[in-house]
Amino acid sequence: MISLVVATVLLLVHALVCLVLWTLMKLGLLPVRGHMLAVMVLVPLWGPLLVVLLIARSAVFGDGLKDATLEALRINDDMHRSMLVQGREGDDGVVPLEEALIVNDPGDRRRLMLSMLTEDPDAYLAQLQAAKLNDDVEVAHYAATAVAQISKESDLKLQQLERAFKTDPSAQNLNVYCDYLGTYLASGLAEGRVAQIQRQQYARLLARRCEREDGLALRVRYATALADAGEVDEAEDVAERLVADAPDEQDVWMLCLRLAVLRRDGEMVQRVIDAVDKQHVYLSAENREKLAFWREGEEAR
Repeated sequence: MISLVVATVLLLVHALVCLVLWTLMKLGLLPVRGHMLAVMVLVPLWGPLLVVLLIARSAVFGDGLKDATLEALRINDDMHRSMLVQGREGDDGVVPLEEALIVNDPGDRRRLMLSMLTEDPDAYLAQLQAAKLNDDVEVAHYAATAVAQISKESDLKLQQLERAFKTDPSAQNLNVYCDYLGTYLASGLAEGRVAQIQRQQYARLLARRCEREDGLALRVRYATALADAGEVDEAEDVAERLVADAPDEQDVWMLCLRLAVLRRDGEMVQRVIDAVDKQHVYLSAENREKLAFWREGEEAR
């Protein structure tokens, strides 16, 4: 009975501390991002303490230590955001984060999740989205809360950029709004009908940019956005003009290949492959791999 009373009192104290810290965060008196709310609420005692310690460290050492620490902690994207984990035989090994969240013991998974939340959740968005399906309920809950907070912050920023562009449709506001919307769509945060509406808006913004500037990369982005929005006919019109203007550019031909695949047109896929071979178009290793995949697929038919 006594232990139940003590536990209840401690939970009430924890809730009160969280409420005070949350209020200070909303008032802008605590320089802490919203995703830390998940750590603060879901980890009794240590969560609020961690938030306070991070604030104290920032106040004492300033941004210099923060930048140096983040640089030291930053994980190389080329290594698929890998981490050092203890192997079963006692040897150390480097494994991708996604794998670590699956194969590691619950303690390691939770420490890894807290590390991602306290470092830079935005940089680990793909891993957090995958972690929402983790069989560890606590890990899944952390991840879902963090993704929801990132989504909320992204939506608010998107609304701010949209309002700024509508108030002043300058080239700078257009470019900033357009680029952020493209990053937002690539993150996968938008789903369903909302994603479709935003894809159409992204295509419209790129169309306006193409009226002001005529770069090849921008026109490829525009055609790709049209295809993503389901406007494949319009995308093909842009692609045809790109082929006429830049027949040696690999990005143009990879766009044509993508459109042929979207059409599910095997003959069109083969025509693109033949054209690339005939033009002796330079291809990066990644694009050579893509072309080889479809070449083998067509030969197997």
